[in-house]
Parts: sequence; C-alpha cells; structure tokens
Amino acid sequence: MPRARHYNPQSNDPFPLSRTGLEQFLRCPRCFYQQRRLGLTQPRMVPLTLAVATDALLKNEFDKIRGSNNSHPIWEKFSLNVSAYHHDNIEDWRNNFRGIRVLHQKTNLEIFGAVDDIWQNRENGKLHIVDYKSTSKKGEPTIEGGGFGDGYKRQMEIYQWLFSASGFDTSNIGYFLYVNGQKSNGFYFEDCEGRMIFDTTMIAYEGTSDWVEKSIVDAKDCLHSEAL
Repeated sequence: MPRARHYNPQSNDPFPLSRTGLEQFLRCPRCFYQQRRLGLTQPRMVPLTLAVATDALLKNEFDKIRGSNNSHPIWEKFSLNVSAYHHDNIEDWRNNFRGIRVLHQKTNLEIFGAVDDIWQNRENGKLHIVDYKSTSKKGEPTIEGGGFGDGYKRQMEIYQWLFSASGFDTSNIGYFLYVNGQKSNGFYFEDCEGRMIFDTTMIAYEGTSDWVEKSIVDAKDCLHSEAL
C-alpha cells in the first residue's frame, strides 16, 4: 500500500493536520492513526465533479461583487444584510493545499482548512463562514440526518475556530448555501445549450467551536501513541 507523509514523534517540526484529518480522527481514530502515523493511505474517493463545478460557479458569482457595496439577489431573497468579504488572502483561504492555517502551540499541530466563502455582516462587521453544498434530490435539502449532518456542522465549527484563532471577529452564525438540481425542467433551451436549473436553500447554522481545542489535543495524543 502506498505511503503518505506521516507523523514522526521525534520531530520538532509542526505537523500539518487538515480539517478533514481532524474529522477523520473524530469518525475513526484507528483509520486516522494508520494514515497519519503509519503512512498508510486510504482508498481515494470518486471525485464529485458536479459539486466542484457548482462551487466554482458560485465563487465566480460572488467574486463579481467582492469588495464592493453591491448586494446580490440571493441575499435579498433570504433577507441577509451581508457583503462578499474582501481580503488579500482570500484565494489562499479557498485553496485546498494552502487554506487558512493556525499553529496550535500546545500540540505543535498546524491546523488548516479551505473555506468556500466568507461574507461580512454589514451591521456589526462580523465574518460569516459560508459553505457551498450541491445535490439533486426531491424536497428541500437540510443538514440534518443522512449520515452527513454532524460532519457538516463540525466542518463549519472548525472553520469558525480557525478564523477566530487567527484574530478575526467571527460570527457563530454560518451559512450553508445549498443548490439543488431539478429533474423536472427542460434541459435544452432555444440556443441548444444544455442547462440544469438549481433551486437555492440558505441554511443558517449557529455553531459552537468549544470542542475543537480538546479534539486537537486528543488527536495529538493519538498520533504520539505507540499502539494502534
């Protein structure tokens, strides 16, 4: 089995641990230890190429008005008084290989993660973490049940922790912008270009990142163990 970069207990260098790595520890400490300590990689997931495409389109959509005072019809539809946050590091924060990074001094783990977007509250200046989700299902999407809801919530809370730990005034209210591809509409239009129509659901989630600190410490203890 191929070997990946793994944790060396004898090294004093900070060890990078992604948001997905921390989530793996919470879901399966044994899998986490095998990959991060022993260097054994897990089978790769099939890439969700449609989700990648919708993420890119949504980022382009809000980048058009980023750094301006312009509103967006989606914000008006859901009565959100926000703007697309502009920062010199926004592209790093959204890059899967860079992301926003925090060195956790107690464990010497460098926690990092890549966000989809950041919106700023126009009234109090706080930052809202925004996560794009896409699906094609009957009914209105939710973040409850289905085996993914708890993971989605932890994902949001880790991002909130990262930005707060980086010194940003971060709101505990995050938003899941869920686009749902419809199957009952036509596909080809007058110009003969195929188009899928998406409905949008905006889900506000009030997160709590109190658990993140302890989970980082527990993950470090797991990595430092000599037993599987």
